[in-house]
Amino acid sequence: MGMTEIELFVERCRDETEMVSRLIVLLEQEQGALVAGDIMQLEPLADSKTLVLEALAEKGKARQLLTQKLGLSGLAEVRAWVADKQKARQAWVMLEDTMQKAQVLNQFNGRYINQGLETTQRALKALKAAAAATMGYGRDGSQAPLPVGGRHLGSA
Repeated sequence: MGMTEIELFVERCRDETEMVSRLIVLLEQEQGALVAGDIMQLEPLADSKTLVLEALAEKGKARQLLTQKLGLSGLAEVRAWVADKQKARQAWVMLEDTMQKAQVLNQFNGRYINQGLETTQRALKALKAAAAATMGYGRDGSQAPLPVGGRHLGSA
């Protein structure tokens, strides 16, 4: 006996929720690495995120194909359809809540990365200015006057 449309919808939502939950774990690890400044951990996390996002896209597409088959074209229609179907509604609410949590984490990490980039750029500008001054050149590339001591050669 095949699954009913409701059971299939519940299964698709749960599959997608599982992938989003995996993404949340990675986003939390990414957040920890960002806050701790553990840059070496970011690349393997990015690779893992890519794999999970690809799987998530497949799960999402499978659910969207089902909702289209059911004649549901938008978020409001899906919510109306699940309203009187307890298991479908629970699975859908869990998926929405999990996606919202992932979105918040992803936005935080994105802002944290952008702030880090701005700080790094300011630090690089300051270092370049300090290096230029140390080398005897001004910010515009012209040679700055070298500081001269108060004593002359031969006078002690």
